[in-house]
Amino acid sequence: MVKQGDIIKINLDPKQGQEQQGYRPYICLSYKGVIQYSNVAVFAPISNTTRNYPLYDPLKDTETTGKALLDQLVTIDFNAREYRYVETVSENFIGQLLKITKVNFEKD
Repeated sequence: MVKQGDIIKINLDPKQGQEQQGYRPYICLSYKGVIQYSNVAVFAPISNTTRNYPLYDPLKDTETTGKALLDQLVTIDFNAREYRYVETVSENFIGQLLKITKVNFEKD
């Protein structure tokens, strides 16, 4: 089962517009209780984009390279698709990602 902080590779095609496409890495942001009871989780795609943006956070201390795109979150039923576990990020780094992700849900 996927856990918070896990990086997996999964194909989410078909996609549309500017959504991240193809077989690519994603990092799981969901809390374990959500994953256990719903079999779905919220993920951020990882990209090697050169663009700098406050919601693009570079991976640290991982074999996977790139940035977590925290403005393009997706909900994935990872039991309905084939995926491959890659690695798990540090507790500090997942905490940093969650802190940045909260900006998406701030009240105006």
